[in-house]
Amino acid sequence: MFIFANNRQTKQTVNKNAAILIVLWSVCISYATSIFAATNPNRLDTLKVFVQKKILYNEEIPVDSVICWSESILPDIRKNKQDKTTYFLLQLQLANAYTLRGDISLAIDRARLMYEEAKEMEYDFGMVVANQAIGDAYTIANQCDKALESYQDALKELHLISPHHPYHIQLLLKQSNTLQRKGQLKDAKKVLDEIKNTLGEKPDYATTFFATIEEANYAISHGHLSRSYLKEAAGHLKSMDSIYRLHPEKFYRQRDTVTPEEKTHMSELAEEFNFTYMHTPIYLEENVQLMCRMIPGMKKLIFLGDGIYPNPEYDKQLRELIKDKYPQMDYEYISSRTNSLHQLYNAVRKTDKTTGILVSTWFTESFTSSNFLINAYRSIASISAPLFTIRYAGMDDGGMVGGYMYNDQIFTRQLLKTIDEILHGKKASDIPFYEPNEAHPAFNYTRLVNKGLDPDLCPGDTVFYDKPANFLNKYKWIILSVLIAFILMAVAQQKRIQMLKALRRAQQNEIDTNTQYTNLIDNMPILYMKEQVIWDKEGNIADSIYMDVNRYFERCFLPKSEVIGKRASEIFPESLPEFTHFMELTLKEKKSITFPYYFKTVNIFYDVVLNCSTEPDTVDVFCMDSTELHNAQQMLSATNHKLSMALEVANIVPWKWNLKDHTILCDLNRPIVMAAMPGSISEDQLSVSDEQYFAKIIKEDRPRVIQAYRDLADGKIEKVKEEYRVLANDGTQWKIDWIEAQAAVESKDENGMPLTLVGSSLVITERKKMEDELLSAKDRAEESNRLKSAFLANMSHEIRTPLNAIIGFSNILAAAEEEQEKQEYINIIESNNTLLLQLISDILDLSKIEAGTLEFSYCNIELNDIISEIESVTRYRTESNGIQLIVQKGLPSCLIRTEKNRLMQVLNNLLNNASKFTSQGSITFGYKLCDKELYFYVKDTGCGIPADKVNSIFGRFVKLNSFVQGTGLGLSICQTIVEHMGGRIGVESEEGKGSTFWFTIPYQPAAAENKREEEHQLISVQKDKLTILIAEDNESNYRLFQSILKREYNLVHAWDGKEAVNLYKLHTPQIILMDINMPVMDGYEATREIRKLSLDVPIIAVTAFAYASDEQRAMENGFDGYMAKPISAPQLRQQIAAILQKRIILL
Repeated sequence: MFIFANNRQTKQTVNKNAAILIVLWSVCISYATSIFAATNPNRLDTLKVFVQKKILYNEEIPVDSVICWSESILPDIRKNKQDKTTYFLLQLQLANAYTLRGDISLAIDRARLMYEEAKEMEYDFGMVVANQAIGDAYTIANQCDKALESYQDALKELHLISPHHPYHIQLLLKQSNTLQRKGQLKDAKKVLDEIKNTLGEKPDYATTFFATIEEANYAISHGHLSRSYLKEAAGHLKSMDSIYRLHPEKFYRQRDTVTPEEKTHMSELAEEFNFTYMHTPIYLEENVQLMCRMIPGMKKLIFLGDGIYPNPEYDKQLRELIKDKYPQMDYEYISSRTNSLHQLYNAVRKTDKTTGILVSTWFTESFTSSNFLINAYRSIASISAPLFTIRYAGMDDGGMVGGYMYNDQIFTRQLLKTIDEILHGKKASDIPFYEPNEAHPAFNYTRLVNKGLDPDLCPGDTVFYDKPANFLNKYKWIILSVLIAFILMAVAQQKRIQMLKALRRAQQNEIDTNTQYTNLIDNMPILYMKEQVIWDKEGNIADSIYMDVNRYFERCFLPKSEVIGKRASEIFPESLPEFTHFMELTLKEKKSITFPYYFKTVNIFYDVVLNCSTEPDTVDVFCMDSTELHNAQQMLSATNHKLSMALEVANIVPWKWNLKDHTILCDLNRPIVMAAMPGSISEDQLSVSDEQYFAKIIKEDRPRVIQAYRDLADGKIEKVKEEYRVLANDGTQWKIDWIEAQAAVESKDENGMPLTLVGSSLVITERKKMEDELLSAKDRAEESNRLKSAFLANMSHEIRTPLNAIIGFSNILAAAEEEQEKQEYINIIESNNTLLLQLISDILDLSKIEAGTLEFSYCNIELNDIISEIESVTRYRTESNGIQLIVQKGLPSCLIRTEKNRLMQVLNNLLNNASKFTSQGSITFGYKLCDKELYFYVKDTGCGIPADKVNSIFGRFVKLNSFVQGTGLGLSICQTIVEHMGGRIGVESEEGKGSTFWFTIPYQPAAAENKREEEHQLISVQKDKLTILIAEDNESNYRLFQSILKREYNLVHAWDGKEAVNLYKLHTPQIILMDINMPVMDGYEATREIRKLSLDVPIIAVTAFAYASDEQRAMENGFDGYMAKPISAPQLRQQIAAILQKRIILL
């Protein structure tokens, strides 16, 4: 049988990383003998027996007892100066016992102590044993390098004692095992060859046994390379199966039959000792039946066997079998224990043809040593009588004719499979026991005939070995191979002719195709370039060389003679970075890549296709002009976006009803929007059945709605407009919503019947609620409607009036010939622009007041500076109309804490009103300190206010003169601002003489701040090289900047914040105009990145966010100035001029 065990942290293991194969030849039944234990009461004698047997423990004396005994005995042995060899071998046993128990460090310390003792005692062999013990401990600790070093030291010291010391070969075995653990299989093979040569000179049974184990392990270690190594390992296992045990204990070599009490079933030991079991059964009864068949009239059975257990067991079974089933047959058992080969020859010489001989194993003692056994199969093979066998051993060259036995091939495959599983880490005890279930007669055909037996008597399932084949069977493969070769040659020749013809056709087709391809490439309206890339040291594309271009390229750019051989960086340097990036992807991923490219130089959009060429490191580049398509897509995208936004703002859901399929697509916008999202989503996936759709309508409204749609489908009406209620769920509860639906016929069939309806659904729940509220508050609603209508009418008038002037004069501006006339038109347009901006600002402020979100940001200001700033803006307007502006500052210096922007807004509003209603005379404004208030006033000599309207002048939508432009909101907004700031506002007026508007705010003096302007390093630049970087994502806005600044400055344009940062690094502009709201990177982030590069370059924030908080945020985030859109050319030039004066030196 075969037993396989792999690593366990128990008594049987030595390394958790290596599988250890143990092969035992034992009884042919599934039992194992119990372990024979030493019972000598003398502890020292017991330990010596263990040393002699090369074991560390047994079942009766465990490892812990061995350690305890050794630790108590060894000091006495050293003290009494007994045998040194025994002393050091016992110490080796103790160190190995420590190792087995898991105390690796203790084992190493004991081994090193051994070495020091041996050195002190000048006992060389003791140092050899000590080094071996160190190596054994390191082996278990899986430190193979140190273990190998220790074994090599032991070998060197042993060689100094004697080059042919008997202990030499034992150390070689350990060295081989360690080399195999390290994976140094070539070195291990050399050591195994040295062991084999040594055994050839001086045979030794024990060493041969362990050397065979190492040979098997070596072959198994190569098992992952080829299964032939596993077969070689199986051969070694069979060789070991035929070798006697290392120790000739009586319980095996000279043991008779055992009692049931002495037997232990393998399954009871498998888990404890971690092994699996492969049974090689012996079929005694079947062999006797086969012998009776092959030897007709057999009268006697002779069983040949040695004294090794279980041959006595077989003898017992055969005697019982003959007695029970063949009582007329004689039986004799001849054992090598009591008979020599000469006696065996004499016994079988007297046999006749009615005697059958059955052979088990025949091992005899060596002529030189009683401890060494030899297999005498070849010796007994010279017996002339036919020898039957119970196992395969001896059938090849041992003279056996055959017998009844298990299927050797199936068993070998299972054996290799088991070895393979253990080598791949499977626990041996998890592999089920294997019991062959197929057996048959097996004979050596040649030997069967030579021994005079008739093969025809063999059973039908007999397997023959060395059976000669007839001529046809013997040479059938050669004949078949020759025929196949002739056929293949004929077919190959025919194929060759066909291939040559096909090759000629393919070559001609290729020539024609290349010609057509060349003509196509040259004549198609697509740019074609073949470029060979140039790699840098880091493996990235640095540049490319033009290898070929088509005629269309020559027509659009340069002749081929001026391009071929030139680098891309010379021809199109601006496009090199983007093209090299995609070329690198094309070559590395070996696939075509398409990407859009805008060629700014010629203002053309291209769709670029890159493809790997047939030549190495070469790319075919195709560029198709897609400018018209790009522009159309931009317009379509903008239109769709506007439509979607309009519908979303209006809370309108468009839908489409397919009358044929009875499905309703509830939101027409969703397929358009979701088409840009990953994945493919069809309209069908977003549709619901019309039955499901109408089921949500309240039962009372449903018939009316369905009838309306029927009338539309029947052509009775052209349009449906219905209001109805639906049941809806907002995620938390069910509720009823009001819907206003409108629908019309979209398409009809050939008979004029509708196919699809389109319509929209508007949720009017809130509107219905408002209607209910309006019914309960009719007066308030009517007043509100009146005010709203008046406001809308007024707004329509107020907005259309400046728009009319702007549009009208813009249309005739180009036709004006005189410069004075053009300037007059421009002034009118600018004046109406200003008015329109004021209207929008008033409306925005009103909306913020209504929402309660009007912003107030307080800071410390010098009031006189604010008054001066307002004066400079207002004086230009008043003096142009012949009105005198008088400013009165109440204090020489007035540093206060207030809301600067809102204060300026109130003063500007009052001054604007004064300018509207004052045609001559003067306007006086200023402030004075009255107790704890600042009193501001604006006094004019205008038309004044009628007495009956003075009290309502601060109401909303109140206008004294309907023909003077304005919203009627300015004074109402001023009142809200002043009251929010904790002040009061009022008016004193006399019709025909003028008016005085006044307001107060709390006086909150602010401590003088020692403000020190940030010191910036002045920038020096030549006047004609002054560069302004404009970051603006809207093309129209950029063109406005360009038209204002291009004559005086060099301009660089960035479409987003990221490009602005890159262009700043490239051009180092002296001024930056930065839009706030941009894609990729907004203005705030771009400014932070630029400030990392320079703290001195002036950056002006340009934004449509025009609130005070926006200006404050911009100044806090690194900007040097702020300008709200729409851009005023004079203000822009004025702000740039101020920066030039403060921060830049023009050379």
